[in-house]
Amino acid sequence: MVDRVALILNAFDEPGKHLRLDQIAGRTGLPRSSVHRILKQLHSAGLLKHRPDGYALAASPLPVTRMVDHSQLRSVASPTLSRLHADTGLVVHLGVLFGADVVYLDKVAGRNSAVVPTRVAGHTPAHASALGKTMLAQLPAEEVDAVLGPRLIRSTRSTIGDLATLHRELARIRSRHGLAYDNEELAIGLTSVAAPLRTADGEVAGLSLTGAVPLHRLQRTAPFVIRAARHISEQLGAGRGAVAVAPSQAQATDNLLSRVLRTLTSDAWV
Repeated sequence: MVDRVALILNAFDEPGKHLRLDQIAGRTGLPRSSVHRILKQLHSAGLLKHRPDGYALAASPLPVTRMVDHSQLRSVASPTLSRLHADTGLVVHLGVLFGADVVYLDKVAGRNSAVVPTRVAGHTPAHASALGKTMLAQLPAEEVDAVLGPRLIRSTRSTIGDLATLHRELARIRSRHGLAYDNEELAIGLTSVAAPLRTADGEVAGLSLTGAVPLHRLQRTAPFVIRAARHISEQLGAGRGAVAVAPSQAQATDNLLSRVLRTLTSDAWV
């Protein structure tokens, strides 16, 4: 599904270009019915605007060239996301920044996971989640201002509502090497922890764990999140030079982490 979304968005290769349904189907090679369904979803999500002369990208502070195919990122990250969900039982997200929003590339959740109001190819305000904040913290302050604009919309009463407070939070995230938290900032009753990762070409992405658990309990999963993000970055080629770990050593590290997480606070290992 995400691969098809990327194909459709990449069809808009010039700022302000309007394309009709049949033109998009021709450019992408996708069935007309599938293109129509995805266009309606992208329009509902606010990523496209629709006029009588066709569809166009919604206004975004980011240039069109930032629209890229994330199929490789999803493919490489998928086994790690599944393992992270199996180890923690929490909802796992993989996302990238698109303008002022997080766009979700993948989501792993089980039947017993908390209900999280997100979906693949959906988007949420970047400043309102740990996943968004961990990626915003990788940007220069002036770029954050340009992307978000002066007004921050609150998703809950706990959402950061002004740029000054957000910049202080982003500074704390940088001091934790990118580790970010949110405590009921995106949705009431949900907490999240997130870490950034980079692709081989330097694009910033992120992964997060979300659940209906107290923040102090979620903090114990932080080593898993950091390790998973680093592993994905290395597989994508962004972490060249890292020391390889033998399979037996990796398994021993996983077992050790499982024991340590029961007693170690996030401040201690950071």
